[in-house]
Amino acid sequence: MRKFLFIIITCFSFLASYSQSISNHQLNQIISILKTQGKSDEEIKNVVNGIINNPDLYNGLWKEFIEQAYKSDSTKWKFLKDLNIQFKTFQATDNAPTALGFTYDFDFDYAYFKESNDHKFRLENSFGFSAKGNVAFNQKLNPTDFLETKVNYNLSGFSGGIIKAPDTTIYSRLNATEDALILINDMQSKEAVTLWEEFGRNLYMSNQYYRALSPKFSLESNQDFSKIQWTPGLAIDLGAKAWDKNTTLSKINIFDYPFALLRWIVGTDKSFTPYGSTIPTIQFVADYVVPSNDTVRENLVGNTKPYPRIKFETGFRTFISRIKKDNIFFNANFRYYEEINAPNVIKKAKLNSQTYFVMALQSTSGFYVSYANGKLPFDAKNDEVYSIGFNYKF
Repeated sequence: MRKFLFIIITCFSFLASYSQSISNHQLNQIISILKTQGKSDEEIKNVVNGIINNPDLYNGLWKEFIEQAYKSDSTKWKFLKDLNIQFKTFQATDNAPTALGFTYDFDFDYAYFKESNDHKFRLENSFGFSAKGNVAFNQKLNPTDFLETKVNYNLSGFSGGIIKAPDTTIYSRLNATEDALILINDMQSKEAVTLWEEFGRNLYMSNQYYRALSPKFSLESNQDFSKIQWTPGLAIDLGAKAWDKNTTLSKINIFDYPFALLRWIVGTDKSFTPYGSTIPTIQFVADYVVPSNDTVRENLVGNTKPYPRIKFETGFRTFISRIKKDNIFFNANFRYYEEINAPNVIKKAKLNSQTYFVMALQSTSGFYVSYANGKLPFDAKNDEVYSIGFNYKF
């Protein structure tokens, strides 16, 4: 946790120093050029603001920072492979100004696996630490001001997901295809795509099922920690994957139907093919919320006594198409929070439940656009938020 907080603090410091460097050097040069072109002060101001508020600028900055960190000591900074950063600008539909910031998602697990002799079942014990949230450089403009940091133990079981009909001929073909793939440097080349398609045609996997039980301890807050609550609880996770497109499980994945139709129309797939590997995952959570610093609740209820809360979350990711060397994916996530036996004043203020939905188009190059609707804990009202930015995964 100390390393994660350190990298976030270092990021802010580096962004500040870099912005100052730009204003002292490059921006002065740009302003001089614009003045020689006869641009007005207002036009120059718009150009400068556009440069400073461009998330691609900070994406490049972050990439440069990480590359320098790896050069100095790759072992010390190896934990960064578990950190996902998305620099973005987001705009709420209530005519609020555009906000520049980033989304972070850090997830580290130490896991132990035990597999049955027939490879049909695998048991996993893991201890994890995760942190995720949205940070705006100007907090007043953050429409999704919610951070969650947690530690958890996870006991999970996987069944299925193995080759259904072991055959020496099939294995020989798979091994030959793998050997050919090893010799290819560009995994997005036509030759590689053809080999992967051949590999898929020969790989017949059984349906796979996942279930997990996770005691956890979380800290929920806004980005300046002026609102804080601790949430010990228990989570149950369920999931299913159909790796064979001809199985019934694949065909009943109605959530992928619109994208199967789109893939067929644009020529990604030769026929209408729902993907069983994109069946949404489901999570049920029972929390015991312990407010530590929540002036809104204290003013409404008169105290900050703990209370029970349930949460339901589901999400999925599916492939849409390939444009040149970029793969385009669709992501969606839905969350629902409900306070159990909430006081009437909380119900009247509509703070007893929160519903939040976000969907995004994302490319393998890092560019993405997203739309979110609803509110998270600590939000007083529903927001519609549009985001555009760049993703950098280590």
